[in-house]
Amino acid sequence: MPFMLYRLAVCLGLAFACLFAALAGAGTFIAFASFSAKQSGMANFGALVGLVGLAYFLYRFRVGLFFNMKAGHLALLAELAWGEKLPPGKQLIELAKQKASQRFPKEVEFFEIDESVKQVLNSLPAKHCPYLGKITHQALADIFVKVAGYFAQTCDQALLCLCFVAKETNPWESVRSGLALHLRHFDMLSKNRIFLLGFEYLGLLLAFFAMLYPVGSAVSILPVDVGVWRYVFAFIFAWSLKAAFLEPIATTALAELYFDLAKREGGPTGTELKELESGSEAFRTIVNKAA
Repeated sequence: MPFMLYRLAVCLGLAFACLFAALAGAGTFIAFASFSAKQSGMANFGALVGLVGLAYFLYRFRVGLFFNMKAGHLALLAELAWGEKLPPGKQLIELAKQKASQRFPKEVEFFEIDESVKQVLNSLPAKHCPYLGKITHQALADIFVKVAGYFAQTCDQALLCLCFVAKETNPWESVRSGLALHLRHFDMLSKNRIFLLGFEYLGLLLAFFAMLYPVGSAVSILPVDVGVWRYVFAFIFAWSLKAAFLEPIATTALAELYFDLAKREGGPTGTELKELESGSEAFRTIVNKAA
């Protein structure tokens, strides 16, 4: 719970940053368009520019902003998997940061591995999901392949937990073995992930409706009508609650499956590695760095 509250603080901070970025952008463009007859249109454009600017800032500095929250959570799951007793309060957060830094002395490497894992997972449904092969309409099939790829790549955080529990000293080697494990149990892991995504997005929908009233009350004190932006702000705050609570719960549930499978089964076979290499350039990169 202390680390969940830490995640909540980070996620709510990002939500408020989005709110202020949109309002600042809108206010700035209204000031420039004070002599224009379409001030509302400029306000909407300014709010969008503010959000885009913030999104670029978050992506540019994602390593420093999100490493402790993402890798720290996975490190704590690994500690629980080893049966370690976790300390209370702030000491738990410090332990998570310490374990994450020990495993990834170069913090950027965590995000490089994550991106490679996402690319490999994204490529798997096209070959291993039998339902996609039954769609005869090519354009529709392409859409479903992309959607299935997106769903598949959301397994990345749970799979990255293996970096903290596997015996390999090289985290690239850990994810190489984890991806072979994922391929071996593709159907079972995919079905579990779909159920967990349903849990996440149902919670997101409920959170969205719950946030409409407080957001509506807050924006009602503004001197201008924000229009559709009240729904955008409600969605942003609902997403922050999803990222703070629902995503780690789903990640924990799926990581348990990876842990159990890794304990029971052996390492990757040559056939599995060749199959993954043939379908993904990203996996060939993982193999090279694992060596």
